[in-house]
Amino acid sequence: MLVAKLDLVHKLPDGRRLSYCEYGDADGLAIVALHGTPGSRYKFGLADREARRLGLRLISPDRWGYGLSDAPPGAPGFGEYASDIAELARVLNLSRFGVVGISGGGPYAVALASQMPERVDALALVAPVAPVSKAEERDGVSLFHRFAFRGLPRVPGAVSLAFQYFRGVLAVSPTLATRTMAACAGRPDRILLADPAIRNDLVRTFRAGLCFGVRGAARDMDYFSRSWPLDFTGIDMPGRMWLGGQDRKIPLPAARKLTQRLERLDIVETADAGHFWVTKHYPKVLEWLREKLCAQANEHSGANS
Repeated sequence: MLVAKLDLVHKLPDGRRLSYCEYGDADGLAIVALHGTPGSRYKFGLADREARRLGLRLISPDRWGYGLSDAPPGAPGFGEYASDIAELARVLNLSRFGVVGISGGGPYAVALASQMPERVDALALVAPVAPVSKAEERDGVSLFHRFAFRGLPRVPGAVSLAFQYFRGVLAVSPTLATRTMAACAGRPDRILLADPAIRNDLVRTFRAGLCFGVRGAARDMDYFSRSWPLDFTGIDMPGRMWLGGQDRKIPLPAARKLTQRLERLDIVETADAGHFWVTKHYPKVLEWLREKLCAQANEHSGANS
């Protein structure tokens, strides 16, 4: 029986640690799987069985400042993050791979596709955070989300304080933490959070990501509030985005606008789904990725024959 590889650590050339887990089939088609805000390398544990069934190898890193991964000095952005993943891909002998980004991992997934279009064969986004820095990007976005993704990150220390509070509640009372999440969620997410398996998995994921502080989450929110310095024109691989019509965690109007910048990105929107929809639907996302990775592999094989 295949067993997931947990708590792996690679030392980057500058001495920083990059921690990750591997789920699924070690010999399968590779997918770099990026967690949300907050989150950790454990995010895709629920997808392990499906990944094995489909012959997929999920590499799930702690992003900068989360879990056991060190954040770089200064203020590098999404584009620079791709360099760290390129180094990990080199060590793991991944010449080509797919990418999936959930929620706050969405911008980083787009960054990988932008910086490594010759290596990323498919891009999957699930309930992704999208750009909101420009007026046209905020069109239709609620006042709450404008404040959360634009206003709050500009108040010194405000984001860190909010995540420190959540981190403290997680440590003292996981039940209260999940109730807090449920209180500001739509009905579909409240139903999912009532499932003990999903609830416990989220608690484990969040605790691991915030175990040494909230630097990763604070950095994320700062990045989300600014313009994305990425070249979208080179992103030409197949892409799909899954959205829930009752997702209250992200600005849905901004996410929908990503199709205007990513020509090959299509949307699957489920009216009665929320932010945590994927916890019950990993098979749909992974099956799509497998189909596209196989098609791209056949295309490259034909081109090289």
